[in-house]
Amino acid sequence: MENSVVEKPYMIKRGPHRLAAMLHQPELPDPRLVILAHGFTGHKTETGRLFVDMARALAGRGLAALRFDFMGSGDSSGNFTDMTPLTEIADLHAVLDWARRRGYRQIGVLGLSMGGGVAICMVADRPDGEVGALCTWSSVPSFATWRLTSDPAVVDPENCTRVGRRFFTDRPKVDVPAAYAAIACPKLQIQGDRDLPGFRAGFVKNMRSATPPKRHVIIAGADHTFSRASHRRRVIRMTADFFARSLR
Repeated sequence: MENSVVEKPYMIKRGPHRLAAMLHQPELPDPRLVILAHGFTGHKTETGRLFVDMARALAGRGLAALRFDFMGSGDSSGNFTDMTPLTEIADLHAVLDWARRRGYRQIGVLGLSMGGGVAICMVADRPDGEVGALCTWSSVPSFATWRLTSDPAVVDPENCTRVGRRFFTDRPKVDVPAAYAAIACPKLQIQGDRDLPGFRAGFVKNMRSATPPKRHVIIAGADHTFSRASHRRRVIRMTADFFARSLR
């Protein structure tokens, strides 16, 4: 961590819950902030500390960064089995409102995997101009095809992770493809050609109806979370450049 960057924890209120967050603040005050939304079963640090590295890279470019835990994940309150797409969308709205109350006016959003789909739906809910740029990594292309296979559903047998029935029914009225098409701000989707089955093809379709400015980058050999060091460096650099250019 650079000496000029201050990292400070916060607890953000959302109804009865408290969302654990870490703010990476450059030494010089700046109205720009990027909010990082983690993936399914993830947390604000993310796999291999990916979100920590991303937040510090943004702060090194002079942009504040806020990474947080959705309700029921990481250090936030609540139970993971109560989490649904709509609860995560509500969480992200609350985080954005918190940021605006603190004086940030040029706000970008970065979402990974399910956090990407959540970010897309949340940004589409906001008035035009409130979010200045949206970047998604390996985003869920749609929530519409999710199906309940057991009750409760075991989604990660290795870690005994379970979700409740509402996870499959509590979905946004405007799904990811239509929401993405409605977003006017600059958009960047990055994913590997070894992303999860259906993710790449699904987002290729989403891109066709998206309004410019938009860019879809596919990294050869990269997996869902960019686990190879060279892929991580490229994704972080590309994302930092995108937000520094788009949030002015």
